[in-house]
Amino acid sequence: MQNNAFQKNVINYPDLFSDYSGSEIDFSQFPDGVTAYSQIDGDQYGVPFDSGTAINALRTDVLAEAGYTVDDFTGITWDEYLTKAEDVLAKTGKPLLSGVAGSSDILMMILQSAGASLFDADGQPTIAGNDELVDAIEVYAELVESGVLVEVNSWDEYISTFVNGSVAGTINGIWITGSIQTADDQAGKWAITDLPKLDGVPGATNYSANGGSSWAISSTGDAELAADFLASTFAGSTDFYDTILPKSGAVANWIPAGDSSVYAQPSEFFGGQPIFQQVVEFGAQVPSNNTGVYYYEGRDAVSAAMTKILGGTGIDEALDEAQANVEFAMN
Repeated sequence: MQNNAFQKNVINYPDLFSDYSGSEIDFSQFPDGVTAYSQIDGDQYGVPFDSGTAINALRTDVLAEAGYTVDDFTGITWDEYLTKAEDVLAKTGKPLLSGVAGSSDILMMILQSAGASLFDADGQPTIAGNDELVDAIEVYAELVESGVLVEVNSWDEYISTFVNGSVAGTINGIWITGSIQTADDQAGKWAITDLPKLDGVPGATNYSANGGSSWAISSTGDAELAADFLASTFAGSTDFYDTILPKSGAVANWIPAGDSSVYAQPSEFFGGQPIFQQVVEFGAQVPSNNTGVYYYEGRDAVSAAMTKILGGTGIDEALDEAQANVEFAMN
């Protein structure tokens, strides 16, 4: 089940799910930010599987043309990123980012990297007056207005921007590497690093996520047997992860998987980086993001607000309207 939908489904249909109480699964071996997606009232309902850990993927040949390396984009703030990305654009004509207009993916990744959410611990919306959200919106608006981020009209167009080389980077979940690697002519010209972080925000990090999934156990059948199966595979076997990684490209959230020789293999496409080992390390540092029942309504409302803000509406006015729309949906 997709992580962002997990709490919504368990809260709405509690009789359909079993928790993992009494199982032998050691949830401390998964990142707290990932197990939190499937925790309700202190109980754990999901075993994390497919990673949604975010990466900042960059064309190293384009960076070199502008006098930069991927290290110059590692562990930096969004202000630093904007300054360097504008310089790359001026020297090469290549933006470093693209995204689908009206989508809040990048915005949500920025927000989660700062340990902030659209909802409080009680599931109430915190869109209006959310300082971290305002900061994230201001960053996004600056990226668009500077030309560093190009907005397109569809997902296919988004993929095409970096596959055809018109854009020299992307920020998304690790699963985006599958699309990046369809550009055979760009092999060896890519690298990954962590995300920029918000300036002046206590607790802001260079790590976030977009997507990912976890295993649920149904309340019908043998829940104890199902939990035992997961404990010896997705929550307990490096051999298992070593086997499925080359075949499916599914990247583990299980932290010990990152210690295996398979995860440490250099990727020729990404300039010899052990990208899967790096992503497991990134994932261990992703802050939690409270989703609750109305996460997608919140995302949609913020997406609409972002479109209005880019069109000239004030941030406070747009977020007040978004808050009201989510409250209406909840009622």
